[in-house]
Amino acid sequence: MSSLEIKIEPLQGIDKGVVVRLGGALDQPTRDEFLNAMKGVLGEGSTRCILDMERVTYANSTAIGDLVVLLDQFHEKGGGLVLMSLHPKVYSLMEIIGVNSVLPIAKTLAEARAQVSAVQGAPEPARVVPEAAAPSAAPAVAPGAAPSFPVRSQCVGCAVTLEFAQAGRYRCPHCSAVYAVQPTGQVEGARARVGHTIEVTLPCQPRIMRAFQQMVAALPNWKGYTDLDRARLEKAIGEICDVVHQRAYDGNTDNTFQVLILCRDEELAFRFADHGKPLSGSAFPLAAQYMTEFEHKARPGKGNVLRMAKRVARA
Repeated sequence: MSSLEIKIEPLQGIDKGVVVRLGGALDQPTRDEFLNAMKGVLGEGSTRCILDMERVTYANSTAIGDLVVLLDQFHEKGGGLVLMSLHPKVYSLMEIIGVNSVLPIAKTLAEARAQVSAVQGAPEPARVVPEAAAPSAAPAVAPGAAPSFPVRSQCVGCAVTLEFAQAGRYRCPHCSAVYAVQPTGQVEGARARVGHTIEVTLPCQPRIMRAFQQMVAALPNWKGYTDLDRARLEKAIGEICDVVHQRAYDGNTDNTFQVLILCRDEELAFRFADHGKPLSGSAFPLAAQYMTEFEHKARPGKGNVLRMAKRVARA
């Protein structure tokens, strides 16, 4: 069973400041223990918190969602929450969920102290634009153009159109999704609650990869998801497995690659990572065409990272 160590220390030199040092796993078995500890921190009046996660080697999507909710709670008390020294696996999950730009993250204690000292209190509720006045598409700012506030963006949680008066932190008044609006006009948002994750270390064995493809294709439970959609998703995942196996690993069946899948009601998000030969995005034409979002990054000497998402088609 998972375990979690929690050590709470005062943050010297910062009013109402505290450092919470964690070790172990943030998942379902440890969730109540963690949330009760954080509730105690807030209950004692500590509103500026650094969460030292250097020794947290695993966190599930529910825990990441809890961090977003806790961030909001600290802001409502006039303070803030900063995450410090994240394990690469935990940060990868935050990336795929899309909260890495919303949750304040620091590498060092000095950086975390500076961030938690600078917080300005609760995020303002964003203004909901009436449907009749909402734009049909909502890119916040044209690429390369100077920002012109207010900017508008569709809510990631409930799809209403939100208007942001200036750079800062905001919250959707309908679903409590949290937003960070940059001075450039870029809008980054995250749902207050997230889906479920599947994490797999996949051997480069054809039989196992084939079973994995079929499993992924069976995950969506979307209205209008047809047998043709299922076959196309299976082919896209099969292409990734085959290309990594044959081209990144030269067909060597002794290698493995890591897969992280986030399952939401209307979306599947993926992260594939290998340690083989660097490839290019053009090596995955089926996946690039089929996925709603597709990004490939080659890491010289370390392999490839694929991030992608498939969302339900809206009428």
